[in-house]
Amino acid sequence: LGGLKEKAGEVAEAATGAVKGRMDTAKGGKKLVDEGGPSAKAALLAKSAANDAVVSDKEASKLMSLSAERLKSAAKKLREAAGMPDVEGIEGKEKFASLADSFEERATAYTKAVSLLTGEMEGPAFSDLETDALRLVLAQEGYEWAYEKGASAAGAAAKSCGYKDTSAV
Repeated sequence: LGGLKEKAGEVAEAATGAVKGRMDTAKGGKKLVDEGGPSAKAALLAKSAANDAVVSDKEASKLMSLSAERLKSAAKKLREAAGMPDVEGIEGKEKFASLADSFEERATAYTKAVSLLTGEMEGPAFSDLETDALRLVLAQEGYEWAYEKGASAAGAAAKSCGYKDTSAV
């Protein structure tokens, strides 16, 4: 039983240390934003935008590769179907060969584009402190956006109800 109490104490001590460390990081993030002002905010938002762009780039490359594969597959099926006997009720079959040509051209263009985009892009790294600071900046930006939209909507509503002075809204 003594060993169990000792182990529980160690776990509690470790958890307390982790929570304290997390709180220190969060406080540091707030301090970074408060003391860094607009420059810190701009740098954090720039790093975030850069990382978003890297993610989009990876997704676009994957999507272009997938599109090329699907276009090639569709072109093959269109050519196979074009070579088979006509079936009453199937319309547009006379366009299958030209569609296959355009699908293959587009697939080739996607393949070339993907080949030009060699290597993975790398975005800037975020420290734990910067991550917390960015969360604070994004929360503040969201609040400011919501406040501005709310004030704008309230002013419009007041005007539509016949109020002439909406400065207090």
